[in-house]
Amino acid sequence: MRSASRWSFRHLLGFRLLTLPEKPFLEGFKTDHKNHCPVCNTERQSSQNVDHYWTKLLTSDCPIDFRKSTDSELLRLPGGFFWVQLARVTRSQVFIEPRVYPQRERRPLKADGFVNSTSAIPGSSPSMKLSSSEFEVDLDDLDEDEHDARRSKPEEVTVHFLMSFLQFALNLCLLQDEGDHEVRPRVERLKATIHIAGHDISAEDDGGICSMYRDTDGWRMIKPYLALIEAKRAFKYLDFDERTGKPKPVVSNETLAQYLAEAVISWRANRGELGQEYASIYSVFLLAATNTFLRVIHFKFGSHYGEYIDATRKGTQKILVDDENKDTFVYMNSTEWFNLQTSGGRKSALCHILAIIRWHDGDYPIRLPVTHDSSVPEVDSDFETDYNGPEVDYSDEVISGDDGDLPMEDHSD
Repeated sequence: MRSASRWSFRHLLGFRLLTLPEKPFLEGFKTDHKNHCPVCNTERQSSQNVDHYWTKLLTSDCPIDFRKSTDSELLRLPGGFFWVQLARVTRSQVFIEPRVYPQRERRPLKADGFVNSTSAIPGSSPSMKLSSSEFEVDLDDLDEDEHDARRSKPEEVTVHFLMSFLQFALNLCLLQDEGDHEVRPRVERLKATIHIAGHDISAEDDGGICSMYRDTDGWRMIKPYLALIEAKRAFKYLDFDERTGKPKPVVSNETLAQYLAEAVISWRANRGELGQEYASIYSVFLLAATNTFLRVIHFKFGSHYGEYIDATRKGTQKILVDDENKDTFVYMNSTEWFNLQTSGGRKSALCHILAIIRWHDGDYPIRLPVTHDSSVPEVDSDFETDYNGPEVDYSDEVISGDDGDLPMEDHSD
């Protein structure tokens, strides 16, 4: 039995992943969101209804300073269970001593024919002294010291926080019919196993969104894979936007490969339960979470992707890959990272959660952008920019596993 946790950059190639640049809103949901979102378009008719009292609470700032309040104080607030989890996920376990660097007046070196770079380069930072207060953590930002402190928190803290957000969104904001069906956060972890290239490969998610049905014996789960959750303790690092100063999370290729593994294995092992008998809707939604950050990812599988990964011979895979009429790629469309510590981040995430439910409930096939804008994942990228590495000929990339992790004998003749 092989674990998908071992997947790395080469699996992104062998399993034929194409990524599209991240967007503020998931590309395939733009039209649906414009016409059907009950949060942003209250004047338009929608298949969904929301409780505007709870929705306003979730998408507004906490009434009190959650970072300095006690759990008892937070629990007494409307939606207090969520504010407690937000406080826990942002609360430092140890005292953060601000980094102090020696400062001295810097005089530019004068040399014939050269000028000060800060005046020569438009947009360069001015020569000024910055106090530590300018980098304090607030509701809209996160500095490197705070990020380092949060790295010590286990994944479970992130999972519990995300579950509380989903509970708020699905069971307070969204008005569901009071009948025998209910959409809920799935706290149970589910493990799936598929057979690829002569080996059983398994992956276990961190929960998800599911649909429940009430019969004579109580509630039972009928659709466990409306969305998957994959939580990580920390990003590879935080990059800070030079223009806005806001944090820009960057994940490793290994993390991206694990996102892909979770989607591929869950989809292939449970396609019947996903209700995806037709190629036009071969999809998996994954909620990638790290601390207070959430990214919504949509994996769309090509019409012959299942046949490609089911192939037991390298030659069979090559035949499928070389056939221009057969789509053997998996396409990844993703949002930017939403910081659920901010009211704006929570609103964007809420809109996406509701859109995913509408997609499963109705006939809203996601229209992906044209595939020639897709790119091969770049080494150590945050998969939001175009691929700038060497050109990759995907016709030569199949699940062969040169290092023996996924060996496949070549019986093409």
